[in-house]
Amino acid sequence: MQNKNFLNTPIRSANFLAILLLLSMAFPAKSQMPQQIYNKLSLPASAYQLKFEWQGDSVNNTFEKHSAILVPVKLKGCPKTFYLQFDLGAPYSLFYKKKLEAIKNKYPGTEVNVTSANTASLSFKQRGSEINAAEINIRDFGSNEIDWSGKKPQIIGTIGVDLFDGQTLVIDYPKQKLTISPEIPEKLKKGITYMPFTYNQRSILLPAVIQNKKTMLFFDTGSSRYSLLTDEKTAKAMAVANAVPVTSKVSSWGRTMIANTLSTDALIQIGGQTLPLQHITFMQGARTSEIDMMVKMGMGGMTGNKLFLGHKLILDTRNKRFGLGK
Repeated sequence: MQNKNFLNTPIRSANFLAILLLLSMAFPAKSQMPQQIYNKLSLPASAYQLKFEWQGDSVNNTFEKHSAILVPVKLKGCPKTFYLQFDLGAPYSLFYKKKLEAIKNKYPGTEVNVTSANTASLSFKQRGSEINAAEINIRDFGSNEIDWSGKKPQIIGTIGVDLFDGQTLVIDYPKQKLTISPEIPEKLKKGITYMPFTYNQRSILLPAVIQNKKTMLFFDTGSSRYSLLTDEKTAKAMAVANAVPVTSKVSSWGRTMIANTLSTDALIQIGGQTLPLQHITFMQGARTSEIDMMVKMGMGGMTGNKLFLGHKLILDTRNKRFGLGK
């Protein structure tokens, strides 16, 4: 089970349920969220990079290194490094109101101003890259406790798709860095097969072929540890003989579901590459009608970071094409 500091954030719960259920082609992550307020972000004009770190977690006494992507950032006027979860299941970025208030109380000079019940203005940066938000979403979630002296990452918000909407994102998993640029970097234009993907309301659907069947997969970096999350029938059909499921509890919008992960030797064709799935997961607790709708829509389920750990994933949202490189 993931650390509840980030599993139970408003965005995490909302998009996780949407990924499981996929209720409509309008992408239900939005219908499950509080009313959206579009952020007013000023991003670097040229290409920039953000380093990231992995947050690990224990699942049934087994340590999972790749439970979440965390981006270290600093707020103007505060010397401490904080972390934002990088979550592409979230259409927009946000900060946690109580954490911001705690930071402001300890360091009054921090350039954070709560402008309404749901918005704040602030700037955050990593090394030479600075992002200014004249208005950004905040949520009254969690506690105001911050461990000022410890080394445990203090997560104060979420980076969503709006950080690179209309641009190209390169997730370099081996080197643990994100590159955001106006177009695909020159060195990645050759030697990589680019394919169209669906990009609608800041949701990302990647085409794939699994067991000779074409399908679409919701891509979510926030649900990191799943290679493929699908329906029970499909998961059991693809599992190796006599596979024993590894189970864990997942909380989503007040509903508790059980994740069942099975070993599989199935392959997936995606982004011009053929990759081993290794594991496949289904959820107990989702309604049958919701799963049936997902299947009728031609949705194969969801994939997270684990499938791409040895690659660079390139997402060109302006031209709606993606590719995988080494």
